[in-house]
Amino acid sequence: MSRPTLSLATELIRRTHILEASRVRMETLFAARNIVQTDIEQAYAGLFLNTFTEFEALIEDLFLGLLTGKLHSKTYSIIRRARIRPVSHTQEVVFNGRPYLDWLPYDNCTLPRAKIYFVDGKPFNHLNDVQKRSLGEYHIIRNAIAHKSDSAQIKFQNIISGLTLLPHEKTPTGYLRSKPRGTGQTQYEIIVIELEVIAKQLCA
Repeated sequence: MSRPTLSLATELIRRTHILEASRVRMETLFAARNIVQTDIEQAYAGLFLNTFTEFEALIEDLFLGLLTGKLHSKTYSIIRRARIRPVSHTQEVVFNGRPYLDWLPYDNCTLPRAKIYFVDGKPFNHLNDVQKRSLGEYHIIRNAIAHKSDSAQIKFQNIISGLTLLPHEKTPTGYLRSKPRGTGQTQYEIIVIELEVIAKQLCA
């Protein structure tokens, strides 16, 4: 029996809330001077990579779940272009012999793949340009933390080039801890909220 796609978003949000509790504890320790700047920045790096990995996994689980029929949407009318038999071979076919698939950048990876397997690419075609652009920026931040290559760092600097930031906020982890004026929230918190919104929209 299939389960609703919304269950994936619900699980993602449950996990982000667990990570948020860890973030709050780390900030409390930092405020009490029980840990140093390097510690809190490493914490944010780990939190962001964990969150983003969870989101990428949601895209993959949603895609494969809809294709196999193990998931169903209560909102979108989703029509598969093909049915792979046996169902157990679905991942093997979609992955085409590769150990893993990239799902981001969204316009280059997820959408073209969705249009192959689903009519109109539903539900993956339901993100607007702002959301897709945000995912692109989050992916760049992820790469800047994980790879630290010159290319990744340059792309990250392009993202923050027009922002007013303190010197220590001009690194990926410093940026994630920064608070845009008037929000009272860190960039990390803002990103997590946006990822939750996108997840719920895809999994509606």
